[in-house]
Amino acid sequence: MQVLPKRAGFAADRLERITEHLNRNYIETEKIVGCQVVVSRHGQPAYFQSLGKMDRERDKPMADDAIFRIYSMSKPITSVALMMLYERGYFQLNDPVHRVIPEWRDQQVYVSGEDNSLETKTPDRPMTFRNVLSHSGGLTYGNSPHPVDAIYRRQKVTREEGATLRSFTEKLAGVPLRYEPGQRWMYSYSTDVCGYLVEAISGQSFD
Repeated sequence: MQVLPKRAGFAADRLERITEHLNRNYIETEKIVGCQVVVSRHGQPAYFQSLGKMDRERDKPMADDAIFRIYSMSKPITSVALMMLYERGYFQLNDPVHRVIPEWRDQQVYVSGEDNSLETKTPDRPMTFRNVLSHSGGLTYGNSPHPVDAIYRRQKVTREEGATLRSFTEKLAGVPLRYEPGQRWMYSYSTDVCGYLVEAISGQSFD
């Protein structure tokens, strides 16, 4: 890859701070084994580095032509689609999601107990677009021993065959939030909700 920082409008020495930052904070501390980073502008690569190892067990350094197995790549596309609608002024990041999904207006959040002794309450604040974009709205994937996750399984809140984004989002309305919106992060069905929001706001199918 031909890297031309000046042609892309960057200073090469300042871009090199990326290498220093990643080596110092991620590679040397072993937070990650290795990575590749590219910075470009208008299609012109300005920075490209292969850092760390591509195979820790065999002590193989990261190769420029390494092949990565990457999952969930529809998720960044979904978030970008929703942010495109944000850029067009269709919503603000702190708007409540129930503005578009009225079924979510009466959401409850888990307090304590399980099964028949389950206690919930009205959240201190409603879930916002910011929350669903950042997996901090109180949703989960329903796959832990937690009482809320048990409700996901009992009510079969999954993206089963034949379910639409609309029908799935309606199902989620009947499950308590696991925590107060904005209080923590948890990987969840949030991106599925973002997909429905794209449909509902744009008037087009997500596909």
